[in-house]
Amino acid sequence: MQMVDFNRYGQNQRMYGGTAGRKMGIVYEGKNYILKFPGNLKEQQMKNIQLSYSNSPVCEYIGSQIYRLLGFSVHDTVLGFRNKKTVVACGDFLEDGDRLYEFDKIKVTFDPPFLDSKGNETNGTGLDLYEILMTIQEHPFLKGVDGVQEHFWNMFVVDALIGNTDRNNSNWGVIVREDGTKELAPVYDNGNCLNSKWDDEKMQAVLSDEKRLTAESFSARRCIFELGGDRLNPYHLIERMEYEGCNEAVRNITPKMARALPEIEKMVSGIPVLTDIQKKFYLAVMEERYEKVFQPACRKIMGQQMAEERQTEVGQERRCR
Repeated sequence: MQMVDFNRYGQNQRMYGGTAGRKMGIVYEGKNYILKFPGNLKEQQMKNIQLSYSNSPVCEYIGSQIYRLLGFSVHDTVLGFRNKKTVVACGDFLEDGDRLYEFDKIKVTFDPPFLDSKGNETNGTGLDLYEILMTIQEHPFLKGVDGVQEHFWNMFVVDALIGNTDRNNSNWGVIVREDGTKELAPVYDNGNCLNSKWDDEKMQAVLSDEKRLTAESFSARRCIFELGGDRLNPYHLIERMEYEGCNEAVRNITPKMARALPEIEKMVSGIPVLTDIQKKFYLAVMEERYEKVFQPACRKIMGQQMAEERQTEVGQERRCR
């Protein structure tokens, strides 16, 4: 693939927040883009992290391209370099007059307020899965927006495939257009996937140890959402088949994964700034998740649905006699 030299593009007048590294607005091919720089890890003094700068721009590109290959609405991403650093340009999907309401801003206005395990009112800023689903189902602001719950579970499943552990209440939401109409924002902010802070040495150590590969792929991972005060392992939640919305997302997306995997491999293999170890690691963990979690879960979900349908048919046959 050809990477873009973003040194040739000046800054526009749009400003962007967030804490995951520097950002600046540019105009690229006549459209507004957010240029994201790698986070300075040394500045953050993170434990057991040897990289000076994160791989988040490349991971943002890969994660977003995987969403696209699976058929979802996602912000446009272009990989390139600026000031001798790898950067990613992310399409700004807001037009003049539009407003983006992140889910955290919607959730804190939920009425009546949520209660914690001791019966005390919470401030609504938490990441409890029950609170999130209740807000999606009951909040009046979301009543006129189609497919919010489906969107949440689709992101949950795809984020599990790419290992995005930082999907939270502030990086997805609803766009209110200038005329007052509402629609779901495209998927964005995918840079914290695929172990974006790991160096080659860590990746190679995992690739060389089957047990560590299994642990890092799914068995020992947590996402940011919680149940009962504990952070969730998304793969265990998928395997338990307790949430119908999650089951539907797994059933619908897993066949798309199967069709997209060759294209994902081609895309990752063609990124010139990745080392061979990075390419091997990224593909290995996604393949492990697909084969060990998504395929078996999809088969069980489809088997359960077929059994339920058959039971319904038998009941109807008996009533007709």
